[in-house]
Amino acid sequence: MQIIVEDGKGRPDANSFVPLEKLTFYRDYYGFRIPEAEADQVELLLRAAADINGRQWKGRKANPEQAMAWPRRDCKIEYQTLSETFVPFELEWGQVRLAVELYAAEQGFQIEEPTHCNEPNGRRTRLNRDTPGLRMRPPPYAPSRTQFADYLVMRGLSIVRSREL
Repeated sequence: MQIIVEDGKGRPDANSFVPLEKLTFYRDYYGFRIPEAEADQVELLLRAAADINGRQWKGRKANPEQAMAWPRRDCKIEYQTLSETFVPFELEWGQVRLAVELYAAEQGFQIEEPTHCNEPNGRRTRLNRDTPGLRMRPPPYAPSRTQFADYLVMRGLSIVRSREL
């Protein structure tokens, strides 16, 4: 199946927030495990996109004809209303990370947080996490739940009360 990337225009034929190259970059740069075969990589990325589309996001679809959950209108993050053509950085990296998480769950291995990245020139560089700031975006290698948290209608835990019989 072909990947058709949502470009912020609310495409009716889109099926992903990112191209396959972003998933392979994630593997090469951070060292995350993904399937070897390209067809399996595409299938995994599209499953992650379908999962994202099934979640409850703040706001509503910008275009009723669009296939993907984003872009959105009336989506407020803190005190800022997002543009109706905006697909958050966190959604893109979150889709890639979710694909890695799905693969890890299927294959039965734990995902380890990377400490180094592999530069295109072959050099290994330590990942710096000393970035103080009030509102910092999560790094691209953060878990999908962290990437998505600010944009979901409900984040964190919810209390479910059962009826007494």
